[in-house]
Amino acid sequence: MNGMTEFRLHGRGGQGIVAAAAVFAEAVFREGRYARAFSLFGAERRGAPVTAFIRVSDSPLMPRCRVYRPDYVAVLDVTLGGSAVRSGLKEGGALLINAPDSQNAASLMEELNPDGAIKLYTVNATAIAVKHNLTIGGFPMVNTVIIGALARICGLAGLASIEEAVARRVSSRREDNLKAAAEGFAAVREVSGHER
Repeated sequence: MNGMTEFRLHGRGGQGIVAAAAVFAEAVFREGRYARAFSLFGAERRGAPVTAFIRVSDSPLMPRCRVYRPDYVAVLDVTLGGSAVRSGLKEGGALLINAPDSQNAASLMEELNPDGAIKLYTVNATAIAVKHNLTIGGFPMVNTVIIGALARICGLAGLASIEEAVARRVSSRREDNLKAAAEGFAAVREVSGHER
């Protein structure tokens, strides 16, 4: 790996986005690289927009500022979609969206990737979280599903490392979260129909 790989995650308060970034960074660290995760949020309340950042490098020296030109963007809540989530995404970069179905994915492709400059991936993280009873007050906790999917598309952490990091950092419903991460890893699809 040359240089640094940068990630930006968009979600809402209560979806576990900060925990997702920390778990993903630990999984990458388990693969022998350096990683740093941090977040940016306003009012700390359920449903408020939250952004988390991850940097991965072969060197421990990494900036501590926001990620403006990510290689990967993950969107935990499709209502946060639109051009703002793609902002700054490098050409050839990848956008991962929690999308409920292929029809929704086709419309996202038209909206977010009209020029074909990025790779667009989807996973129905909400359905997977609900299937594994990962809800709080009826609100699906999609974070472990998304990090499983993100690991698959970026290739910087294998499923075993994701599972080890989840087992170490997630204390509530650990087995369900492990299953959800594995299902996210298996279920992610490129919108064009080509799997990676």
